[in-house]
Amino acid sequence: MKALGLLSAAFVLLAASPLFLGAASAADVNQTIVAAGFQFHLGTATGATAPTITIAPGDVLRLRIENVDAASHTFTTDHFGIDDPISAGSAANPTVIFVNITTDAGDAGTWQFWCVPHSSGPNGQRTGMVGAIRVATSSPPPTPGFEALAVVGAVGLAFAILAVRKRR
Repeated sequence: MKALGLLSAAFVLLAASPLFLGAASAADVNQTIVAAGFQFHLGTATGATAPTITIAPGDVLRLRIENVDAASHTFTTDHFGIDDPISAGSAANPTVIFVNITTDAGDAGTWQFWCVPHSSGPNGQRTGMVGAIRVATSSPPPTPGFEALAVVGAVGLAFAILAVRKRR
């Protein structure tokens, strides 16, 4: 009888454990952006131009920005309050800067970054040497469904088994 009670209790705890798991924790997202040929490229000097980097609210975006052009550039984004100069470099000796951006739920959306002297147009619609940071909206936690009913049923079953066993 005791073994059945312990087995029932273990089943209930196991079934209920997903309800006590917290949300996924924030991540460090490491990306390299290369200024080459008066364009921002993702990863390498030949990577995708005008890159969009997608992260989640709460993530820390850790950018390594390399300039292989013989001209100076900037890494600018109004939303995150960044306007960092990047001195001229070369393929053999790139200039490197590091930019860390910590996000939260209020940053949800797509935010353009650009080089001041090598882009034009209004903020968010610039052309030329541009890219974007997309802070993806997090989906709300799932509404309890079958899992919650299964847990309630398992708890009820465990109590019923224990009640029957105590009467004998």
